[in-house]
Parts: sequence; structure tokens; C-alpha cells
Amino acid sequence: MTNALEEAIRATYDGLAASHAEFCACQQCKDDVLTLALNHARPRYVTSNTLGAALTRVALSQDAAKAELAVIVFGAMRKVAEDPRHNAPPAGVA
Repeated sequence: MTNALEEAIRATYDGLAASHAEFCACQQCKDDVLTLALNHARPRYVTSNTLGAALTRVALSQDAAKAELAVIVFGAMRKVAEDPRHNAPPAGVA
């Protein structure tokens, strides 16, 4: 059993992170964004290789679902950027 939404959230994050370099993409921030986004979206659990899993993945690939996920993920990116939990780089290092 897996949450089909996790794949979609990760793909959405990858696309948004690539086009928004102003957000930190360190592993800690990425994990925080993914966790926050997943906690704000309704999970969609599926068992692998079933018709229901295929239908769920198709539904998540529709434009309306993609837009909804983009809003959720972008909101999570902004929230994490407001108060990142990663360690700041040493002074003088960028």
C-alpha cells in the first residue's frame, strides 16, 4: 500500500524548485516542504498494480489536480522559507 499522492507531490516540488531558485533546496528544506504539503493534502492510498491505482494516478495527472497540488506545494515552500530549519552556512560561505 502506498500513498499515490506522494509521487505527485514530489514531481510537483521538483518542477517548482527548478523554476524558483529563490527557495532553498537543501535536503532539510525539501523534506520539510514535502511533509507539510503531504499533511495538507488528502491522502490517496492505493495497492500497486490495480485498476484503482491506475485510475488514481490518471486523476492526479489531470490539469485541475496538478494546479491544486502546485498551490499546496508552493504554499509549503513559502512557509518553510519563512522559517527554515536547516543550519545556516558559516559566515562568508554562500
